[in-house]
Amino acid sequence: MKFKYVNPKAVKGVVANYAPVNPFVFARIIEETLENINQGFVHTEAGAGRFKSDPPSISAALVGVADKLLAHNVSEAKAHPPDFYSGLDFDLVHEASPTVLGTGSHVKTTVKSYFHHTEYAREPSQRRVAFHLVYNDINGTRWSISFPIQVVMKGYPSLNEGYVGYAHGIWLPDPSDTGSGEQHNYIGVTKRGWLRRMAEHFSEIRSGSNKTFHRAWRDYVGRRDVSLTSELIVTHHTFEQIMAWEEEQVDREMSDGTSLNMIPGGFKGMRFLHEHRLTTSNVVSLQEREQAVARYQAQNPRAGIPNLIISELWRKPEYAEQVICGAEGRLSPAQVRSIRELNGLGVPVEKIAQSVGAKNCLQVERVLKGVTYSRIH
Repeated sequence: MKFKYVNPKAVKGVVANYAPVNPFVFARIIEETLENINQGFVHTEAGAGRFKSDPPSISAALVGVADKLLAHNVSEAKAHPPDFYSGLDFDLVHEASPTVLGTGSHVKTTVKSYFHHTEYAREPSQRRVAFHLVYNDINGTRWSISFPIQVVMKGYPSLNEGYVGYAHGIWLPDPSDTGSGEQHNYIGVTKRGWLRRMAEHFSEIRSGSNKTFHRAWRDYVGRRDVSLTSELIVTHHTFEQIMAWEEEQVDREMSDGTSLNMIPGGFKGMRFLHEHRLTTSNVVSLQEREQAVARYQAQNPRAGIPNLIISELWRKPEYAEQVICGAEGRLSPAQVRSIRELNGLGVPVEKIAQSVGAKNCLQVERVLKGVTYSRIH
């Protein structure tokens, strides 16, 4: 069977045995998905067919996009690290779930067009076309695996070349039952294969590890009102590049009060461990760092308990405000409310940032999109 877009070997390397079918058949599913979006189809459903968008402008924008992704892969094949296509901001969601009658599976693939629904748009530096496989569940809790679609397409270099960055997340519903929620993330890096590292995390979770991420994941497995996520985000980084990426990502999560990392990321985290006399140098290998983090958790057992998530205090608005807005450089509840009020009056983002004393326009935009401060009402 010929593939125009997909490299079946790459599919096996990215999802291994976590796919709903064997990797070759799953590669065929991804190939058909790319063929469909290349023709402007935004929804494909087993037994129902495939459909274009309403409004038609979304489908029109997608026509030829798979060809562009493939061409971008080929043109960037020798770049390190290769970047991802950023022409259109959208994702692909593939869901396979039991049917209502409990027999067989209900399978569908949908385009999430952030380029049209701009309230969900990513920041330019974060844009990538991700493929979300929503299939697996762990003891009744939905678990999805995501990766940039280009890593399984022809022309993309092997993931064994360089370091990769990933995130494991727990999506929690808002206690107010509004349908919204908040994602808490663990940011990680590895050079030994992200699936291998994932398996190691799961082994530690089962063994009773009290690292923040492991404890939180174990506490929420089995709940049907939360979702677990695992996403490959960046690839082919040098050690220095992946340390800089991890430090930035963990800093952002910690600033937003959504981090499941025990220590800062990147070189900042290594300095933290050295200052606590857990390493012999400011710069160590990732394996040495993991061993040092384990020692830090053993010496500081409460540091491994994710109180922000498991405590009932988090459900109280006044406590949420104190945690979310308490750190230096964070917006106050009054500033957050003013941002929303001024936006409702049609005031431009630049004026809002100046009026409330925000750090920059991006900070205001993240509030308005609900990316940050969603618990402040």
